[in-house]
Amino acid sequence: MAKNIRLGTAEGVYVPTLLTILGVIMYLRLGWVVGNAGLLGALSIIAFAHLITFSTTLSMASMLTNIKVGEGGAYSIISQSLGLEMGGAIGIPLYFSQAISVAFYITGFTELWSFFFPTHPLVLIAFVTWGILAGLSMFSARLAFRVQYLVLAAVLMSILSFFAGSTLGEAGNELVGSFSTAGYWQTFAIFFPAVTGILTGASMSGELADPRKSIVRGTIAAVFTGFIMYGLMAWLFYLKAPSQELLENNLVILDLSYSRVPVIIGIMGAVLSSALSTLVSAPRTLAALAGNRSFPFYTFLSKKAINGEPKNAIIVSSVLSLAVLLAGNLDGLASLLTLFFLTTYAMINLVVFIEQITGIVSFRPSLNISMAIPVVGLAGCLFGMLLINTFFVVITFFVVAVIYYSLQKKRLASANGDVRGGIFYAIADWAAQKAMALPYHPKMWKPSVLIPVETPEDFKRITSFIKSLISPSGRVYYLTIGAECRGRERVQKVLEPLKEDGLFAHEVLIEGGSFSSDLSIVIQSLRSTFLPPNCIFFTISNEVEKQQRLKDVLNQSLLANMGILCLHLHPRNNLGQNRHIHLWLRDKSPNHDLAVLSAIQLSKNWNSRITLCRVVAQKNQIAQAEKELGLLIEDARLPVNTKIMVKTGEHEDIIQEISTDLHILGMPTNNSEVRIEYMQKTMNLVQSSVLFVADSGLECAIV
Repeated sequence: MAKNIRLGTAEGVYVPTLLTILGVIMYLRLGWVVGNAGLLGALSIIAFAHLITFSTTLSMASMLTNIKVGEGGAYSIISQSLGLEMGGAIGIPLYFSQAISVAFYITGFTELWSFFFPTHPLVLIAFVTWGILAGLSMFSARLAFRVQYLVLAAVLMSILSFFAGSTLGEAGNELVGSFSTAGYWQTFAIFFPAVTGILTGASMSGELADPRKSIVRGTIAAVFTGFIMYGLMAWLFYLKAPSQELLENNLVILDLSYSRVPVIIGIMGAVLSSALSTLVSAPRTLAALAGNRSFPFYTFLSKKAINGEPKNAIIVSSVLSLAVLLAGNLDGLASLLTLFFLTTYAMINLVVFIEQITGIVSFRPSLNISMAIPVVGLAGCLFGMLLINTFFVVITFFVVAVIYYSLQKKRLASANGDVRGGIFYAIADWAAQKAMALPYHPKMWKPSVLIPVETPEDFKRITSFIKSLISPSGRVYYLTIGAECRGRERVQKVLEPLKEDGLFAHEVLIEGGSFSSDLSIVIQSLRSTFLPPNCIFFTISNEVEKQQRLKDVLNQSLLANMGILCLHLHPRNNLGQNRHIHLWLRDKSPNHDLAVLSAIQLSKNWNSRITLCRVVAQKNQIAQAEKELGLLIEDARLPVNTKIMVKTGEHEDIIQEISTDLHILGMPTNNSEVRIEYMQKTMNLVQSSVLFVADSGLECAIV
């Protein structure tokens, strides 16, 4: 087949999809369904099953009219909507289901063959059948699908023979059956696999001349045709044979037909057709997965021959189906494979539902459907899965989760984009509206730190400290103003360690301005956002220029009503072992809350011990101070290993004697010059790193 010759709607979608629907269930189980459930019961089962399938088909059709579908059919649809990771998590099990299903169909054909020709060796028949089908799929997809015209003719002849046949005994059916051999939902579960072939044509998307139109028209037409055929045949089974005969004889259709020969050919042809179409479509799914690096040996498997056939993927899929065929004992996998198909259908419905509720402008399909359609399809798929096997449902979701996690670590990139960002934006919009309607309360406080940075290298020195300060759910805003903002890639690189840990880290880069003139505008703008920073973090230096910047930061934080965190990293000891924190709390200090909250965050992430410290003027004040600090430990719910240290004397003399990893102290007054002088004096006294804090009034450590 030349590469530019593509399949049309009839041969590429309608015929293979219809033959998958009009398969073994129609011949060997539909009569039993009528005998067990009665005519009305059977029709309700047929209608409900097709409702699920038709809803999924409409969802898929709507999605296809909104995107340029690539190779892989359902895999392409899910990948373009929920990302390559979710596409692979669904596509890989779907591929194995397709490949292994070939063995199921060939096994079914072999068993039917042995029923009519009991002397023929089963293994030889299975191997010859596999060889013929594998050869057809490898030689040409067009030839394989044209063979199905002959199969379709055989199926139609068998149905006509059934229509023209006579009745068997006296009519004894009921409109509503007694469900003597299986309950309603058990009967539904047995019938449902008959309508799970709607992805057959979609999997050939890469071979279709116009996949968007062909998949939509061909699949809808096939599902509708199948619904009519099943309804008519159920009615004829009801009219032609008594219930007992329908229940006891799985091949009763042979006795009810005008001639057995066309029915036998139709049964075997339907089974072979399902095997052939699956053997043709499975390699296409595999090649599409490999093309996006979602499958091992992707370079080898994604390679195509001159005529466009994914030869390597066809060979691997054929060998896999043969291995499963020779292993035998396939019954145990039947439910699991069906669940993988249903999981794919459920995801298609979920994708359309998500696209609809998020209101993203890019979702404007030519075929608009009601939101109820994907909801019905999704609920029906999940319901059908639970009916088939609840245990295998758990296994299915586990397998999907494991594959998704594995692919997520590979950081796959797609040029088509997806709607995951839109999903989270929609959730954020909804949450923002709800949150903004509520008054602020200190219970809502969490560390949200704005950090003015000169160069990315400066930020690297404090990354570990910032991570400990905001984990697990705080936020950090990296702010650079002026010429320093050049090099966005360097900024993103230094923020990567925070983002990899799942922390909110956002860069704010202001080009062309100056720090002093633009800091006020930037802070005011950020304070007006939905998730504003609530405190400013700055490192202290002896450099004159940086001290002027610190003065600007202190002044702007007062105007913006933001907390202040100023860190002095000791040049020699740094943060020591991150094991001991001394929290200094003056009596009636206005900065207790932010100091306590900062100590809690750091001690939790460092697994360190807090010591509450206070200096009093006289010894008779020690007991009262210890009592007050003890109450604070209880009210603020500080760690149980928190200690108390109260001493008399001069604060400057005592603090320089204390050996610790970090001191936390409150800042005096609201005068920036006084604060800078105090911080400079303190950091020259101590032999440890110091975190100076000032409350904004929005924090509360005891709520």
